[in-house]
Amino acid sequence: MSALLFFLFSSSVFAKDWNVTVLYWSMKIEGQVAMRKGLEEQVQVFNSAHKGKQQIKLTSYVAGEGRKGVENQAEQMQQALKDKPDAIIVQPTDNSTLVSGLKEANTLNIPVIAFDQYIVNGELASYITSANYAAGRENGAYISSLFGSERVIKIAVFEYPSVSATTERVDGFFDSLRAEHVQFKVVGVYQAVDPVSGKAAVSQFLKEFPNKGSVDVVFTVNDGGGLEIVKELQAKKRTEIKHVTFDGDPESVQNLRSNKLTVINSAQYCGELGRETTRTLIRVLNGQPVEKKIRIPTFAITRNNIAEYPGWMGTPKSLLPPKPPVVAAKVPQELDQNNKRIIRIGTTALCPYICEKNPGVWTGYVFEMLKETAQEMGVELRLENVPPSRFKQGLQVRKLDYIIAPEYLVRYMDDISVVGPQLGVNYTGALLPVDKKAPAVIDPQSLEKSRLIYFDIALQDGRIENEFKGQKMHKLSGSDVVQRMFRIVAQKRMDVALGDYNVLRYYLLREKGQQFALHPTSITGFSFLVLVGLKKNPQVSLLGDGLTDWLAHARSNGRLAQILGRYNLTDWNMLTRD
Repeated sequence: MSALLFFLFSSSVFAKDWNVTVLYWSMKIEGQVAMRKGLEEQVQVFNSAHKGKQQIKLTSYVAGEGRKGVENQAEQMQQALKDKPDAIIVQPTDNSTLVSGLKEANTLNIPVIAFDQYIVNGELASYITSANYAAGRENGAYISSLFGSERVIKIAVFEYPSVSATTERVDGFFDSLRAEHVQFKVVGVYQAVDPVSGKAAVSQFLKEFPNKGSVDVVFTVNDGGGLEIVKELQAKKRTEIKHVTFDGDPESVQNLRSNKLTVINSAQYCGELGRETTRTLIRVLNGQPVEKKIRIPTFAITRNNIAEYPGWMGTPKSLLPPKPPVVAAKVPQELDQNNKRIIRIGTTALCPYICEKNPGVWTGYVFEMLKETAQEMGVELRLENVPPSRFKQGLQVRKLDYIIAPEYLVRYMDDISVVGPQLGVNYTGALLPVDKKAPAVIDPQSLEKSRLIYFDIALQDGRIENEFKGQKMHKLSGSDVVQRMFRIVAQKRMDVALGDYNVLRYYLLREKGQQFALHPTSITGFSFLVLVGLKKNPQVSLLGDGLTDWLAHARSNGRLAQILGRYNLTDWNMLTRD
């Protein structure tokens, strides 16, 4: 008996420490340094409060910047899996490269928590990030107040489509401008996320826009690239430009204070983001339930409120405000013979999104969503198969009430409204024979010596071709393009096939593709599939409101999962910006 009591006592006192691997992105982007500080400080708080008890032991890796950083993090993830820690925390350098590692962690029952960015496939225990879309909207509203709606604002965008946080900031900004009825024109689009890419991008910008007054606003997705851009613009005396940015780097805040181009910076609470990641980790390690997605508010710094900003390590005063209730729009009296309102939608038929089996006979998961929403609303849907090049024309001549399109196609248009929920996420997949090892990073550089075949239709509209300029590729076209692609890969006449990930995944089910391996990639970035109408249409939110209501119920009662399962797809809820 005494031996048993001693065993129980010693087990409670000498409980095994928790070993946790942390994969950081960069220690050259100062906001990310602050996130790490918050995360590790909170671990110290826990360990200090539990001295002599179970402690959290961190093993940390830093990936670094650029493509090499993406490669490094893939290797670091593999090392973490070999070590079999109690949990893995990761700040992804790329939304797709760690998918195989995440799925392996799922198989090994190692919980994975992502912060700052998500991983596009696999099961995350939790995802913690800033409210990036809301931050973009705050910046857009502020710029609207400076310019008003009378003039057309000329905007240069410095984006980074490979990760979620930066894309959400862009979408929020332009959705806000449209909501404020601002006229704008995007005159140039560049990529910048760190000092090196920022310097290269601003150099190109200055070559293309050397004259004062040619650009009104420079939008940067973060301070990592934005600081270098402002430095170069200031050196060239381009003080007429208003700079919009994100993160809250102290140097950028000083630029704002000194009136050096920057007019608004939606700052992250970087320390709090790190602290919340640790708090979530502790709940996971203790077997407690956690929220799947946590958004940390941001602070929109301007010269008017700069004294109130508590800095990166500060704590938000409150949680995000609740969303306003959806108010159903009044249905216009355009009725068919059965006294039903007719809603016309233009889309490009492409399975598994929307498929036209025969003229006027539709299927696909988005169609099923639309059909059930229409039944609940008491309206009649009429779909028209329209190529992307005619989307906007169809709206403008009022032949169509809505179009369904990837958000990147409409992101920089000023006369449209994106309404309702995201209807899926669109990105490029790579199809390989199952016995061929995929590169750690699937991109033009790693595929340089591969025999490539691709289809670039409908929802991708030339994007794959643009990313592989100068490389030899074979393009397939025709109604049976995907089936032919599978045959060519199976016969090993080509090494890699590229195309829309969801299309390939759907056909993988149909082809009973045990001989294939499908990998998500970041080659063309990530874009939500959205419902779009004209801003001037007073009833533009009608169908979007209906879809929002349907989707909320369909997620909670399992109906959405049931529909998606028929197409070999999974819910994109972790990726959405709400």
